[in-house]
Amino acid sequence: MSAFLSIWISTLGVIFAIIDPFGYVPIFLTMTAKDSEEQRRKMLKKACGTAFVVLTASAFLGNTVLRFFGISIPALQISGGLILLVIAFEMVKVIPTPEKISPHEENEGREKEDISIIPLAIPMLSGPASIASVVVLSAKSDNIYLLYPAIILSILVTLGFTYFILKSASKIFQRVGLTGLNVMTRVMGLLLSAMAIQFVIDGYLGIK
Repeated sequence: MSAFLSIWISTLGVIFAIIDPFGYVPIFLTMTAKDSEEQRRKMLKKACGTAFVVLTASAFLGNTVLRFFGISIPALQISGGLILLVIAFEMVKVIPTPEKISPHEENEGREKEDISIIPLAIPMLSGPASIASVVVLSAKSDNIYLLYPAIILSILVTLGFTYFILKSASKIFQRVGLTGLNVMTRVMGLLLSAMAIQFVIDGYLGIK
C-alpha cells in the first residue's frame, strides 16, 4: 500500500502541475463568456471525459510506440524531463516559450458554441505536454500492477479537480484575481521543475 501511495503521489504531482487547471481559469471564462452555467458544466464534463480517454490511452500505448521506434526508457526519461523543465521554466516565467493554447485557438474558442472537444479537451487538457508526461510516467517502473492504476487514478483525480475548478472559475477569479492565479501557476511550475530534474536523473542513472 505504501509503495502504491508513493507512486500515486509522484504521478499526481506531475499530471496536476502539467495540466495546471488554475492557469486556464481566465481563458475558460473568456471563451465561455456568452454561455450559461449549465452550458459550461456540460462542456466541462464532455471535455474532462475526452481528456481522460486520451491520456489513459497514451499511458497504455506509450510503451508500445517506444518499442516500435526503438526508443529506450532512459532516453524517454531524459528527453521528457527536459521538455517538462522547459514548460516549468515558462510557468515560473524564467524563459519565454509558446503558450499552451495559441491566440488563434483562443479566438476560435470564443466563436464556437461548443468548445468541449477543441480546444478545451485538446489541446488544453490533453495536449502534447500532458500526453508526453503520461508516457514518461508509464515508463518509470516495471511494476505495472502498481504503476498503471496509480497513473489512471492520478488522471482521474486531476481532471476531477479541473472540472470543479473551471466550474467555479467565476468565483475563483473574483476572489484571487489574475495575480493570485499567476502565483498558483508559478508554484506549480516550481514543483514541476523539480520533478523534471528527477526524471533526467533517473534517466541518467538508468543508462547502462
